Amino acid sequence: MNQISNVQVFCLLQASTAPLAFLFVPMVAIYSARNGAWLAFLISVLPTALLAYLYLHIMRKSSRPFPASLEEHLGKILGKLIGFLYILVFLFTTVLAISYFTTLISSSIVPDTPLSIYISLMLLVTYSALKSGMENMARVIEIVFILAFLPMLVLLVTSLLQSPDIGALFPIIQTSYWDLMNAMLYSFCISGELMAILTFAHFSNDRSKIATPLKWVVALYAIMITLVTTGVLMNFGPDYANHISFPILKLIRSIKVGDFIQNIDIIFISIFIMVIFSSVCVKWFLTCFSIQQVFGLRDYRFLAAPTAVLIGVASLMTGKNIIVIQTIVHTMLPFIYSIFFIIIPCLLWLVVIFKPVSKKNPIEAPPA
Repeated sequence: MNQISNVQVFCLLQASTAPLAFLFVPMVAIYSARNGAWLAFLISVLPTALLAYLYLHIMRKSSRPFPASLEEHLGKILGKLIGFLYILVFLFTTVLAISYFTTLISSSIVPDTPLSIYISLMLLVTYSALKSGMENMARVIEIVFILAFLPMLVLLVTSLLQSPDIGALFPIIQTSYWDLMNAMLYSFCISGELMAILTFAHFSNDRSKIATPLKWVVALYAIMITLVTTGVLMNFGPDYANHISFPILKLIRSIKVGDFIQNIDIIFISIFIMVIFSSVCVKWFLTCFSIQQVFGLRDYRFLAAPTAVLIGVASLMTGKNIIVIQTIVHTMLPFIYSIFFIIIPCLLWLVVIFKPVSKKNPIEAPPA
């Protein structure tokens, strides 16, 4: 069985949750809760921490990685049926990651380049990482995190110091409780991508300490998204921010240090290409690994080629229209995430709690 360190588990989880959340959560939270968007996100951190604890409990009671653990707890027929639905969900998240990123690049940076070029290059590079195996993929994503985290943090902190309007954070009383709750629930739903721990934890070389990387992921997720949300509000205000398709890109472009350091969004784009590559790697891996588990195949790597065709065609069709992408993000995404990353895991957790303890020896996770 392949083994990865808990540091690599942390990097894989960070790649699964953070990149798209940088783009989605501040935008939708400000649209719903306006000046209170930062507070709505901070409130969502508490249920996110509880959800992480729920995932840990399921993982510790499972002898097989997700989605094979569904058969272990729900029976073969129901487990395979729900596992097949998760294949479609992971495939959807992979397509969305590529589509949204290529839409950002084509609409805001180099609009004259065909989408097919971006999608093909992203699939080619990610395909190579998947074919090399999970251990090599984890090492690459670990390096990406080391290279990307500190520059991104510096960019976000610098953006806060440009022309901050602290008052834009405080008229929370103008935000209705309903809008605040909608923004909080959306932020909470997106954090459901932490569910990847149910798969990656079974390949850790120290499962007894697997809670540590998960806690750090939740903490950094809260810090980074809060920085982005507060930065957008203080620099643009809620009215102008609601007319921006990609607030974080606009925020980075506004950075100006003195009269000679400006237009440093190229650094952000370079970093984001790396982190989106990591995100696509993780989501595509979960897709192929889920197919392997559900259909009882010996390996997942040969599935990268046929699924690449599906992902490429779907990404090209979806990424053509930014309005379609934004509609998916605002309406379809929270519905899917709520069902598959929150409701079903909660039901599975209840099954695990009341299920009699098995006396059989734990089953080793299949090779990945």
